[in-house]
Amino acid sequence: MDFKKLIIILSVTVSIMFGVLLGISYGWYAYSNAESNINASTLKTAPTIVFAQTEYIESTQNMPIYDSDRYKYANKNSFTVTLGENLIEYETGLEILLNDINISNELKIENYKYELLQNKKIISSGNFSNLGDIKTIKLLPMTIMKPENYPYTYVYELYIWLSEDETDQNSLMNKTFGAKIDVNSATKK
Repeated sequence: MDFKKLIIILSVTVSIMFGVLLGISYGWYAYSNAESNINASTLKTAPTIVFAQTEYIESTQNMPIYDSDRYKYANKNSFTVTLGENLIEYETGLEILLNDINISNELKIENYKYELLQNKKIISSGNFSNLGDIKTIKLLPMTIMKPENYPYTYVYELYIWLSEDETDQNSLMNKTFGAKIDVNSATKK
């Protein structure tokens, strides 16, 4: 009886070993003859946007400054937009917005100003007096960018400040302002 048990155990063990070896050899065969049919494109058809600080601009202490001193003392946010060589064959449109504006009602005045520079040239300026309940300002409407060569980097600087008007503006100094700078792009071949 012991001999029969031994034969059964050996038969089961050999069957299991045979199954494992068959599975491993099929797996190796399938792996070595595997083929990938994935077709993908890595062409990125959008400009590269890099913020020097962050895409948010905030102010909680608004010291009045003269307009002539705005480039020294105003609240500033800088960013670059690079049109790479991958965009040579495309028309690229760019739009810059101030979104999700959170501003104290006291700062919705003509003396609370903004200015957007592109490569050191003013392309947008204004104030927050007509803001009302609106939470978005278009600093640059959708504009087709036409650089002379690629890659080309545009440097943007956004300034926000409380303009000195020779009156008592102490009540405006601790009011808050915050917004997100959105840079949207669209490409067309």
